[in-house]
Amino acid sequence: MSGSVRKLFKPGDLGEFAEIIKSFQENGKKFKVLGGGSNTIVRNERLPLISTSKLSNFEFDGNYVRAEVGVKLSVIVKEAERRGLSGIEFASGIPGTIGGAVFMNSGAFGGEISQCVEKVTVVDEKGNLDNLDVSELRFSYRSSIFHDEKMWITSCLLRLNYSTPREVSKRTRRFLEIKMHTQPLTMPSVGCIFKNPKDDYAARLIDAAGLKGYRVGGVKVSEKHAGFFVNIGKATFEDFKAVYDEVFKRVKEKFGVELEPEITIIW
Repeated sequence: MSGSVRKLFKPGDLGEFAEIIKSFQENGKKFKVLGGGSNTIVRNERLPLISTSKLSNFEFDGNYVRAEVGVKLSVIVKEAERRGLSGIEFASGIPGTIGGAVFMNSGAFGGEISQCVEKVTVVDEKGNLDNLDVSELRFSYRSSIFHDEKMWITSCLLRLNYSTPREVSKRTRRFLEIKMHTQPLTMPSVGCIFKNPKDDYAARLIDAAGLKGYRVGGVKVSEKHAGFFVNIGKATFEDFKAVYDEVFKRVKEKFGVELEPEITIIW
């Protein structure tokens, strides 16, 4: 459910990543940093994108792991399981990168990445690196300081808890089985579209508004989990926007609730 992009930059290391950001900032040009793209919708030919896909180095040291922004979250989950390190099992089945997870404070089953983060290394608009403690990151439900400030994640330090491979594996498998049963993981999608409003669930409201199965072109509200829009073939940004707008309108009309996007939409 994405369009084409005019320019895509793929820095090979953190130094190059910082230099590209510095260059854009010095020239007053807008851009967007793209992780795995799993929670992102892109309109055709808009902002140039900086992909972090090549920034994928990580290292475990005891119960700590330092990971570059482009490391896939699934890799950290798998390696933690193999080492018997607990605390990130909730992320089983969540796609995307560690940078994206920190940016949006990804979570599930009562766990959030903010519970694991110790420090985050960032690059500012001048290309300078700085280390921020977790207390400085303003984590909240699906949000962080990175939504508001001109700084970009380069790497993070996570602290996990000692356990055993068997116990971690049991929890990881249980969470994944629940997701497989309740979410349309076999269909292409960008994950849950909307944040849950206070004391309620976006999927419940969408379902109660009669929108399960609602379709425009190649985009359909999942009949398995109304919080997901699935690509049933040749989905376009225009299809997505039409479904998004209709869901937003109907939920607001029926319940007086204005749903907020959980995903990143590059208009």
